[in-house]
Amino acid sequence: MLLIVPALSVNHAWRILAAGICYILFAIGALLPGIYIFCLALLPIDQAAKQRRVRNVIQSLCRFYVQLIQASGLMSYSLEGERPTAISGHLVISNHTMLIDALFVLAYVENLCCVVKASLCHNPFTYLPIKSAGYISNGDPALVERAAEKIAQGENILIFPEGTRNQYDLQLDFKRGAANIAVLSNAPILPIVLCCMPRALGKGQKWYEIPKDKSKIIMQFHSVLQIAQCIDTAEPRTRQYRKLTEWLRDYYYKAVSAVVGS
Repeated sequence: MLLIVPALSVNHAWRILAAGICYILFAIGALLPGIYIFCLALLPIDQAAKQRRVRNVIQSLCRFYVQLIQASGLMSYSLEGERPTAISGHLVISNHTMLIDALFVLAYVENLCCVVKASLCHNPFTYLPIKSAGYISNGDPALVERAAEKIAQGENILIFPEGTRNQYDLQLDFKRGAANIAVLSNAPILPIVLCCMPRALGKGQKWYEIPKDKSKIIMQFHSVLQIAQCIDTAEPRTRQYRKLTEWLRDYYYKAVSAVVGS
């Protein structure tokens, strides 16, 4: 029996190799926050200062990775809109199309407290950085209350309303978690729109399943939204949760359609 292997262009083959190199470097780099945390433990500084320093290291690493992805020719990306600086007490949301969506948001938004998968909180390689950075597990029964408390303290919360990567750009199956946090905290919402064309690193795809044509990632920073702009805040809270979830889903549907349809 003959094994038929599809022919790859030189550029396509290089991008598959570049993907492997990037993932190896990512795995190595994931150990750096842990080493840094051990060093921080020796310094006479308070917990809040340590947490902020860990988040700064994570942001620097994420910025390095997204720039490496572009420099290697694996993918290209562009930033659109006014990138926020020195924000506090915001809920940051994004649609979720790729495995590396969080890298882009972490790279370009400061002082983020992420809502992370519960499995990462039990992973021996990610447990210590997640704990030291003060991130919240999506399996925490008090997730909404904890996020609202952190927002009140001036932290920015990052959550993907879909909860997991979508299968296609306009699927956008928003859950209520983001809306619940926004309503409970009355936090301003910073929407970020991420689109990858052609799509890559989607749900169920292997790291080496790279599109023949190089993907371009567009990261859009939209204007901050106040909840009162979106829904009637005089309605019962449970109704506000549902209405805001629907409003945000419709907002993203229009925003993503404008990018992928252009």
